[in-house]
Amino acid sequence: MQSYEIETLPCVKFAHIFHADTYDNVFTTRAHAMEITFISEGAITVGYGGEEHVAAQGDIVCLPYDLSRISVKSDTYHEHHTVYAQLTWSLQAHADGLYLPLITPAKYNTRAAANIIDRLIRDPLLYKNSPTKGAALFLDLLCEIDQCNKKAQKLKLPGEVLYTQRAKEYVQEHLHLPITQKSVAEHLSISPAYLCAVFKKVEGIPFQKYVNYQKLEGIKHLLEKEPVHMYQAAALFGYSDPNYVSRLFKQHYGYNITDIKSAFHD
Repeated sequence: MQSYEIETLPCVKFAHIFHADTYDNVFTTRAHAMEITFISEGAITVGYGGEEHVAAQGDIVCLPYDLSRISVKSDTYHEHHTVYAQLTWSLQAHADGLYLPLITPAKYNTRAAANIIDRLIRDPLLYKNSPTKGAALFLDLLCEIDQCNKKAQKLKLPGEVLYTQRAKEYVQEHLHLPITQKSVAEHLSISPAYLCAVFKKVEGIPFQKYVNYQKLEGIKHLLEKEPVHMYQAAALFGYSDPNYVSRLFKQHYGYNITDIKSAFHD
């Protein structure tokens, strides 16, 4: 496994949200820079190293600007959240460094990495006024991507993966209803304790936390796109207590749900 050894502190240059109906661009070659992108909606095709790779919603794309030709294109609407930093690194033929593949799929639990990117987007003064804090967050982001991929490399039994996949499918199909670990376990004809154990092993997070994350993403997306009240959005995703949703939202995203309009549209 080839890994990255970071040799200089990153200097974050920008962090932003970009969206477009279509996109086709070839980036000029440059050295000593890296761009990390979270695909929040749609998909893009990345050309790098003579191959094309598709990044879909929820995926993380790590683009190392190492004088290789990089192209990005999309024929449909997409939105991505990006942070760009200047730094130097070396590649090592061992697994002790940071494992940063071109694409880290959403199934590897990329939400924590996306949260770091969004924090840099929401607070540009953080890295502009304090390059050290910006560097620390960017390094945290690289470490989070590394852990997402290394956890996913651990051996998982086919049955465990199957139960986890079926549980995730159930969640997506019933996202607008109350969902409990017990109800999903009954649907799969397994015990709640077994569901809890295999889901945590395969996905790296507890089952109920996964459910809440998926619902919060739906609520956030709805509030960004539609003129609805928070309690209405919460009810549409099976929550009867809007205060509980507010607490979950703050814990997950790091800012208040009432700030969402200004955070993404000011």
